[in-house]
Amino acid sequence: MTGGAPVAEVDIVKGLKAIEEIKVEMLKAQWAMQEGSLRGSEGDTLQGLADLVALSYLLTRRMGFDFSKLDRTLLQRLEEWKTEDHHKVETQWGDISLLLSYLAPED
Repeated sequence: MTGGAPVAEVDIVKGLKAIEEIKVEMLKAQWAMQEGSLRGSEGDTLQGLADLVALSYLLTRRMGFDFSKLDRTLLQRLEEWKTEDHHKVETQWGDISLLLSYLAPED
């Protein structure tokens, strides 16, 4: 037997490193979105937002959850926000209902 760490330990360390790297990338994406917003750059703002969404899915997977579990949790959270009228975006603009109908259209 060699003196290195067992393969399972290496995999765990690699997995933890990937999780931490994704979390750092999420912070960078949030910063980019805020900077783009302050500069009035639609492209940079949308790029930052898209990165946040994509990185959320990647982090979900690295943490051992299925993408569908994130989707279900998101829909449940939006329903809660709609009921609570989170930040008044529902009563003022109907944004939560619009997002719910986009994400889970009723046929």
